[in-house]
Amino acid sequence: MIHINEKRDCCGCGACASACPKGCISMKEDVEGFLYPYIVIEDCIACGLCERVCPVLNQNDIEDTAIPDAYAAYAKKNSIREKSSSGGLFSLIAENVLQSGGVVFGAAFDLDFSVKHIVVDNSKELGRLRGSKYLQSRTENTFIDAKRFLDNGRLVLYTGTACQIEGLKKYLQKEYENLYTVDVLCHGVPSPKLWKKYIMEKENKYGGVVQKIFFRQKDFGWKIYVVLLEFSNKTAYKRIFKEDSFMKMFLANICLRPSCYACKFKGLNRSSDITLGDCWGINKYMPEMDDDKGTSVVLIHSEKGKKIFEVLSNQMIVREGDVDRLLPPSSDSRKSVSRHRNRKKCFKELDRNVWGIDKLEKLIEPTWYDRMQRKILNIVRMIKQKIC
Repeated sequence: MIHINEKRDCCGCGACASACPKGCISMKEDVEGFLYPYIVIEDCIACGLCERVCPVLNQNDIEDTAIPDAYAAYAKKNSIREKSSSGGLFSLIAENVLQSGGVVFGAAFDLDFSVKHIVVDNSKELGRLRGSKYLQSRTENTFIDAKRFLDNGRLVLYTGTACQIEGLKKYLQKEYENLYTVDVLCHGVPSPKLWKKYIMEKENKYGGVVQKIFFRQKDFGWKIYVVLLEFSNKTAYKRIFKEDSFMKMFLANICLRPSCYACKFKGLNRSSDITLGDCWGINKYMPEMDDDKGTSVVLIHSEKGKKIFEVLSNQMIVREGDVDRLLPPSSDSRKSVSRHRNRKKCFKELDRNVWGIDKLEKLIEPTWYDRMQRKILNIVRMIKQKIC
């Protein structure tokens, strides 16, 4: 039977619940809104399968010294990039799988604008999977559904965060030639409870029900993206991400899942076939690849990943590059983020439900010590640049 002694040791992938032969494990929200396995002990037969499929307890032995092939790339068609958060590579891969008679699993907004994994088998529905969703997606029964498709010989593309891909692989317990996996670079996942409060406050303020949400609208370009909420009364909330309270708290690491502060899946080498993400800093490394419409970083981890990437190369603008330049070691996508000192207070006040999001946001404001430390670091950086 699986035991979660420390919450940092559960990434919430749901592999244990999917694997349980008695169905006695379900994923339930804790007081912070994050999902953890709940076990009906009297129904448990102690088979140990839940422990064997846990990606945290059973990490893959991936060769740390192996350097994946790394590329900067984007779709040639601007129409694809306009609908995508970055360079549109997910759309190209997914369309290829669908055209080959396959199915695609990915994260989509639910009716209440929480996020869950769904499966699509046609291009019309693919739009639901496009775009960044800065929340942890509930995998629900999609591991089980993916296995059924795979066992029936159907081509499957499963996309998610690195921990979700690890969870799927552990659940399947064997390799499938008809399975493609793509993980997306992840900063960490914020509290669904905080997200619900954010939505509720926005609906109260604007007097309408949220109809559409875009985390990465490109009205001002790819680098300065916009958070957009459209309401039922035809009004809209629109802010640059640096001015949006939810995004600021998310990026300040004050409201993330405990496991995100000790992530075991952010290594350079992953068990997915391909890793996709934003290629921040491309304007300095490869300025010819930057038109501020979105450029993806692509890491190839397997022969299957290499094969599908090569098949799609005629639909992309691609440049091979140094992995440490395209995705620097200091990137939050390659290392765990630090827990914010006010995280505990943030959730305490969120639980009291007295402070609004705007007041909670004040918990991330830098102290006098923070400002002085930043100034000192900037001075040291300037001195090093002059010396060099």
